[in-house]
Amino acid sequence: MKHTFTYPLFLLFLCFSQQTFGQSLIRGKVESDGKPLAFANVLLLSAKDSSLVKGMVTNESGTYHIADIKPGAYILLGSMVGYKKSYSSLFQITSSNDIFDLKTVTLQEDSRQLHEVTVEASKPLFEQQLDKLVVNVGSSITAAGSTALDILERSPGISLNRQNNSLSMSGKTGVLVMINGKLSRLPMEAILQMLSGMNAGNIEKIELITAPSASYDAEGNAGIINIVLKKNTDIGTNGNYSVTMGYGWYERPAASVNVNHRREKVNVFADGSFLWDHYWFSTYTSRRFIYDQTLQQSSNVSNRNTHHLTYNGRLGFEYSLGTQTSLSGLIAGFNNRQEQFALNEAAFYQAKQIEKTIDVKDHEINQWRHLMGNVNLEHSFASKGQLSVDVDYLLYHHNNPHWYTNAYQYRQENTHSLEQLNSSKRTPLHLWVGKADYSKNFNEHSKLETGVKATFSRLKNNVLLEKRYEDAWQREPEFSENLEMLEDIGAAYMNFHHKFDANTSLQTGLRWEYTHTDLTTTAGENIVKRRYHYLFPSVFISRDLNKNNSMQFSYSRRITRPTYNDLAPVFTFVDPYTSLYGNTSLKPAITNALQASYQYKKKYMLALQYSHDANAISWVMRIDPEQNKQYTYKDNINRVRTYSLNLTIPLSISSWWQMQNNLMGNWQQSMTDYGGETLHIRGYSGQINSTQTFNLPKDFSIEVSALYKSRSYFGILVIKPYGFVNVGIQKKINNKGTLRVSVSDLFWTMPFEAINDLPALDMYQNIGFRFEPRVVRLTYSRNFGNSQVKAAKQRATGSEEERRRVQ
Repeated sequence: MKHTFTYPLFLLFLCFSQQTFGQSLIRGKVESDGKPLAFANVLLLSAKDSSLVKGMVTNESGTYHIADIKPGAYILLGSMVGYKKSYSSLFQITSSNDIFDLKTVTLQEDSRQLHEVTVEASKPLFEQQLDKLVVNVGSSITAAGSTALDILERSPGISLNRQNNSLSMSGKTGVLVMINGKLSRLPMEAILQMLSGMNAGNIEKIELITAPSASYDAEGNAGIINIVLKKNTDIGTNGNYSVTMGYGWYERPAASVNVNHRREKVNVFADGSFLWDHYWFSTYTSRRFIYDQTLQQSSNVSNRNTHHLTYNGRLGFEYSLGTQTSLSGLIAGFNNRQEQFALNEAAFYQAKQIEKTIDVKDHEINQWRHLMGNVNLEHSFASKGQLSVDVDYLLYHHNNPHWYTNAYQYRQENTHSLEQLNSSKRTPLHLWVGKADYSKNFNEHSKLETGVKATFSRLKNNVLLEKRYEDAWQREPEFSENLEMLEDIGAAYMNFHHKFDANTSLQTGLRWEYTHTDLTTTAGENIVKRRYHYLFPSVFISRDLNKNNSMQFSYSRRITRPTYNDLAPVFTFVDPYTSLYGNTSLKPAITNALQASYQYKKKYMLALQYSHDANAISWVMRIDPEQNKQYTYKDNINRVRTYSLNLTIPLSISSWWQMQNNLMGNWQQSMTDYGGETLHIRGYSGQINSTQTFNLPKDFSIEVSALYKSRSYFGILVIKPYGFVNVGIQKKINNKGTLRVSVSDLFWTMPFEAINDLPALDMYQNIGFRFEPRVVRLTYSRNFGNSQVKAAKQRATGSEEERRRVQ
């Protein structure tokens, strides 16, 4: 194993060693009134004929460096809109090893500039780029006052199952979620809870990446969702704030603020959001099967009153150590607390005669707390290389107690009984992540990226179930467990970009990952012990056929590791006869995916995808007929093949009516062993997203968005059709403020229901849920501070992949 690590490290060192070769370098700074000018133009001109030799733009600190200059006489020109041009005196480069430090170039404001003119450009809601689809959240009226989860639910190719806590893209569930390029190791349940508490007012855009390169972690079989948060930079202070009041059947207030302060070498930024979500929803399940030649039936209806309180916050800085080196740090965290009061009514039948009923009162608290610290060092080398080093520490804590009261009514005997159960679950998780990435531009056509990464995670899962017998509480050993989990992941990658000509480009990559997982009891009993490693190749080819037509092709191999909760043998009860639990025999799933896409005028896109999943991880439901108990858990499906088609059609009906349409079709085939039978499940599904935007006089605009999804498949489950319509109206106030009113699920058409119908096993099961309809939100948002704001780089930290799998 040591030799396997050594090879990528040697390649990385080989790239670093390029810095030792001597090359000429011109460096300096551009200022105005003693303050640095970011994004000013710096042009190197030949003294002989004033022809342009090279040029660049100053960075955030106003500094520049121009490398690889041949010996000769030169003049430097500094310029920027709103300033007079400034020329340096003539200087001479005498050898290829010269480092020439120029004095500061000073630009004077041009007093002849025009009066201030405000130019507004509205980004399209959906923007198709080469390898991803971008959802510009700020361009959506109905996004105001919503959450990140609401935005995702309306995005093209995305399917959300709130009941099963699953998120899929292009028909696949192995989706990775990143925040500013930083992958989350939270389980999907916790990710959805986190996103449901993230105010859309803090989100700039959402990137849907269907073909990740080797520089991304190999985790996930469906692609990556990257949520980019707002961040502004310029000299001075600027920011924005937003306040929302929403109401469905209960109150739903929210607020967010984003502040940025920059000086010559230091930039400090902070943001925070608050969300209170008080809502109702209902779940229902039913099952029937034949046991001992008798029809067994049961049903459960649960009405849940939920209080959801969330705080999110970030505080970060960037400091320029010199013209080529910067240091940055980030502290982030959240406190996400859900409290539910559920009233469950369960009924059990034999031969269509009611046998008993159970009324369950379940008081639940589901709280996730998180704190993250990151330090990043970036250095640009004179030889067009760049190094980025990240060190992260992440702490998660999950607290999930339940208080159950079960009232049994035995109809045949006309008797009743009362049962009290308390359960607790405390899970602290510590992660340390180290990551180093190096990139080098050999020339304007070729670029190499390489890097290494190591992740160390330690988790404890303490679960206790107690039952009351008369006046004493006793531990139930079957459902109580103290577990410890250790998981270490090492990775190394190389990614090569090459542009053959103006129309053809190639990207190839290879990633290697090694995983070491141990799951043990506190007594030392080993439950899971695994060691495995894989290679993950990727290829991406792009070709512009002519001015209006282009094509892309990609291949990638990826992995989906079981999450902590998927593995841990821990029970969660819906009622005494219906529960969810972990599966210690879960294996990682391996996916091979192909994609071909065609773009017309960089607006219209047709994408064809094929993927093959071995040991795909999916929810299954198993029935114990003797006790009439249902268990829901994750299991491996032998093979899943998915074919999908995605079509993006933006239309401009008129100057005031814009339309964005996205169509998706899937054909999926699953094969697995279930209940002693080999099941082959196949079928088609389709989804349509349409967003209409109407620009009206006096700065008014209206947006109507709709989604419809046909019958679809999730492992061995069949999901019934569903859809929704959202409406919003917006008014701009004094160029800085915006007032929005939105209504979600206007016609209450968002029920969800999944069916498992297995006639060969004489078995039928279904599960469904329904949320309250027509949530109305009123939102006011406003920008403040320096209005001449330029976008800053969005830097990822080193622990993006780790956040997804935290349990």
